[in-house]
Amino acid sequence: MVRPSAYRSSKYSAKTVGDVVKNRIDAQRDSMTEQFTAAANEAVANETTDKETAITGGATTIELPFYLAFGRQCAKLVRDHGANTMTNAEAQDKKAAWETRGLTSGVLISVAANYGLTVT
Repeated sequence: MVRPSAYRSSKYSAKTVGDVVKNRIDAQRDSMTEQFTAAANEAVANETTDKETAITGGATTIELPFYLAFGRQCAKLVRDHGANTMTNAEAQDKKAAWETRGLTSGVLISVAANYGLTVT
């Protein structure tokens, strides 16, 4: 059933009342903080591993942020997709894009391998 726009507007208006939003955030603050802390710790561990991989592969200091960006893209693929075939195909596309930007293929393959991705 398609809901009329007036109904949708009234629901949105009720949802965005300041007190309602504040009460929801106050009630869930501890859970939100725990989830963010866990995600931040995982991101730091991943980026540390990617940085070490890139340095070992011969990346220069100026290239490190770009390898870290590729690593974050790989982490997002693994986190968001369950199918290995699709994840590897998308990782291959991202690797090709970063190669076009001048990064070394071997280092990109090693960074992708940190996430269990197979790219060539």
